[in-house]
Amino acid sequence: MPQIILWEQYISKRKQWIVSSLLILATSLLIVGVMFHQTLADVRSRLNEMIDPQLQEQYAEFKAKEEIYKILRNRNLELDSAMEIAQAVINQSKKTNIPVTLFLALMQKESNFSVDAVSPVNAMGIMQIHPVTWDAYVKKLNLQVSRDKAFDPSVNILVSAAILSDLRERYRKAGYEDADLWDYVLSAYYAGPESVKGGLTDNHRQYVQRVRKYVREMSKIIES
Repeated sequence: MPQIILWEQYISKRKQWIVSSLLILATSLLIVGVMFHQTLADVRSRLNEMIDPQLQEQYAEFKAKEEIYKILRNRNLELDSAMEIAQAVINQSKKTNIPVTLFLALMQKESNFSVDAVSPVNAMGIMQIHPVTWDAYVKKLNLQVSRDKAFDPSVNILVSAAILSDLRERYRKAGYEDADLWDYVLSAYYAGPESVKGGLTDNHRQYVQRVRKYVREMSKIIES
């Protein structure tokens, strides 16, 4: 009988030792895991610090071009033209803080991405800028170019970005905010500031809705 009791005590102590050992092992693994992840995070952070900021910016721009090209590649554009458009959009988006997708949506609505497009009222190029507006902004921006340059995507996008920025500032000063602000900006871009003085018409709203639809479509393609 004493032998049985001693055996049971031995088994009980053995179990306690095993449980304690397992707890110590689990705790050790947890600590090692936390330390590993922390070390990995530190390594990543240090690698990022070591990478030249200029290289980081170049990589980000390359990725942005790649995303834009997803949209442009099936638009009957030569590769050089597509890359020129992508670069111009990136440049003007950085400069004006106007989303890339809005530039692309306007291109689709205005010209269906045709760099040579001319409308019935003689609006020109990929962003469809009216000759009178073109002349005014070429002078304002001090661009030494003729109207023929309206069919150069980079210059056309540059001028359209300036127009959009001015319209945004105009309606912001008038007290419009958020969605209403851009409804007026887009409507004025479409039909001129004089056309929206009495409020937005059905034609304005249809135009804005179509542009916003394209913005959503562009966003899905870029995010895919």
